[in-house]
Formats: sequence, C-alpha cells, structure tokens
Amino acid sequence: MSVRAAAVGVAMAAMVAGCATGTSEKDIRARAPMRLFTPAKMGEVAKCLRNNLGDDAAVVNYPAKSQTEIRIGQTTSGGEYQYAYLISLTAKPDGTALELRKSDTWFPQLTPTELEAEAKACAPRS
Repeated sequence: MSVRAAAVGVAMAAMVAGCATGTSEKDIRARAPMRLFTPAKMGEVAKCLRNNLGDDAAVVNYPAKSQTEIRIGQTTSGGEYQYAYLISLTAKPDGTALELRKSDTWFPQLTPTELEAEAKACAPRS
C-alpha cells in the first residue's frame, strides 16, 4: 500500500471514530447548564418543547420529583444512548425552572443556537 493510501485510511478512520463518539448521561450531567425560568407551568413548557423538537426529543417524566427531562441524541449501534442535549424542567410554585446542557457531539438535526431559540420560545419570561 502506498504512503498516500495509508494516510487517507488513517484520516478516514479518525473521522469515522469522531462521528461515533458521543456524550454519556454522566458526562452531560457534569456540564454546567444554561438556566432559564418562566412563569409558565411545567406541563405547558414540556408540551411546547416536545411539539417543536419532534421526533428528536425523548421525554422522560419523574413525577415524584416534579421533573421532566427532554433528551436529544441518538442510540449507537451498541444500544448506548449518546446525548447531544439534555433539557431538565423542574416545577416550581411560581413557574418552571429549565436547565439546558449541551455536549460537543455533532448533531446536525438541531444546532445549539436552534435549541436555545426553541427553549426561549417555549419558556417566555413574562
């Protein structure tokens, strides 16, 4: 094999490996969140986000904690869920607290800017 073919092979392997990596639940929870608060009820905010984000969003409810999480990412071929974003909603007496966490995982269906815009649209401040 020529040196050029070997170099191309190494570069391609690195690119494919980069696409296959992602962020685990533990890793994304360790990231500092962007925090928002809205006087809207948690159910309304969750419904808005679920509708706006569509099939990319997996909603998990924790009724005992008055929390809902919206997970955005994809499942690997090995069955492990790799997070691109995690939105945590917590019901408060006067509204809903939101925490947005972003990974470094490339997720072309939803950019970080688009995620922030959707969250702010569903969590108006007044």
